Amino acid sequence: MEKRVIYGYVERTHGLRGRMILKLFVFGPAAPLEEGTVLYTGDCILTVTRSRKRDNERVTVDCSEVWKKTQAAEFIGESIEVDIDQVLKPGFPLPVYGFSEFTVISRGKEFPIEEVEYNNSNPQLIARGDRGLFSVPLVLALTGQVDLAERTITVDLPEGLEEI
Repeated sequence: MEKRVIYGYVERTHGLRGRMILKLFVFGPAAPLEEGTVLYTGDCILTVTRSRKRDNERVTVDCSEVWKKTQAAEFIGESIEVDIDQVLKPGFPLPVYGFSEFTVISRGKEFPIEEVEYNNSNPQLIARGDRGLFSVPLVLALTGQVDLAERTITVDLPEGLEEI
């Protein structure tokens, strides 16, 4: 079974045919989802038939299972999850919550990521160090080398960051 990660939520609907506007939790500008991408919300599975970028944080999607506005309206406010392998790939905006099981490697020490705190301007990776939890700004972490297969980020963290 593939690992799912929170990718965003259904912000609102658009038009009469059930088009949904998704607010995405990604690092970098939003990008349209590929046709066939599977979205999960609650117990429902939705298959993207068409998508386009709306702005840097949102995309619109049409799904084969939703064909009228009243159906789409039932999903407003619902979290959207995706299989991590569908969206965690080079050249595509990285789902911020996809880093929840990564490990930061800095100067030979390993710091497992315990959770992710999302915000639009400065998402934080909450890592475990010798003295407890500490925050690593995602923008700093991504200056290093990200290995998607090994789920590691190799970066030189500033001295003493793990002690803050």
